[in-house]
Amino acid sequence: MPKYRNSLNVDPDDADPKISRRSFLALMGVGACLLGAAGAVNVSFLGYLYPNAMTVPPSVFSIGRPKDLLDRPEGKSFYPKQKVFIETKSGKVRIQTAVCTHLGCTVAMVETGYKCPCHGSTYDRHGLNTGGPAPLPLVYFEASKGASGEVMVDKSKTTLDWNAAWFTLAT
Repeated sequence: MPKYRNSLNVDPDDADPKISRRSFLALMGVGACLLGAAGAVNVSFLGYLYPNAMTVPPSVFSIGRPKDLLDRPEGKSFYPKQKVFIETKSGKVRIQTAVCTHLGCTVAMVETGYKCPCHGSTYDRHGLNTGGPAPLPLVYFEASKGASGEVMVDKSKTTLDWNAAWFTLAT
């Protein structure tokens, strides 16, 4: 057994490496840190170049032509693209949000009205909150006839009056 750890190399010549194990490991650690920092800078730079745009549905959208809406069976139906309930009744239509006012989950229709599957908020058939953590009722959106003759819904114009929310369809 040799007296010193590095004394096994008994043939010193010019081809032997001049770097110790400690120096090699230190250089590998510094190299790994530099690669990590370069990767973080690269990711943040690429994130800066990528547009920060979200695909949010427009606040004004069409639900169809009045004739098509009149041909639908009376009652409520869910329009998943805009997260609204469309209710038709005797030549009129009204549009109600399907987004829970607590944390934005999509509510589901139940016999008594609506229920949020996330945290248990409940609403009556007109959207007034009857239980749970939801702070506000479900609102109705204003509908109008667009320039192309389609029924347009404006999500920025809301009402809580379920009788005033009806829009009369004229063909």
